[in-house]
Amino acid sequence: MCKKIFILIALFILPLSSMAFPQAQPQKPPEEPLPVLAVPKDYRYTSRGRRDPFVNPIPKPVTPPAAAGRPPVAVPTCPQPQGLKGIMLSQAAIAGVVTARDPSMTIVIIRAPGGKTYFARVGDALCDAVVKTIKLDAIRFVLTVPPVDPSAPREIERKVRPTPGEQK
Repeated sequence: MCKKIFILIALFILPLSSMAFPQAQPQKPPEEPLPVLAVPKDYRYTSRGRRDPFVNPIPKPVTPPAAAGRPPVAVPTCPQPQGLKGIMLSQAAIAGVVTARDPSMTIVIIRAPGGKTYFARVGDALCDAVVKTIKLDAIRFVLTVPPVDPSAPREIERKVRPTPGEQK
């Protein structure tokens, strides 16, 4: 009787153990990982009445429209090095003026894109202009690039504290 029970248990346990402990399969060589933003070849978005969340619903214009009332700006051909010589006059903002008894020691504080601040004296060059004069309320620059419009002024005066409606 004991032998019969043992044989019956062995017949039931043996097939179950093969399912519980399968034989090791030969491993495939590891595949190249896909790039982060890769899309499977057979993927296709089905909208079902919804818009694609990854497509901008307002397309950007291909060419930016010209600013109304402004002449076209000449792109300087000067290299864009680091420091004051890498800043175009249109990018610069006048932050202030530091005066001294000696006029050659008067300094203008120029704020540039990226939160950088530079100090310039008379004769210091920017990418497309040179500082000509520094007064308490205004700084005069002389353009060094040829203008697009021949009737455009060669000298530009920028106010330290421009009044409302006045160009900075």
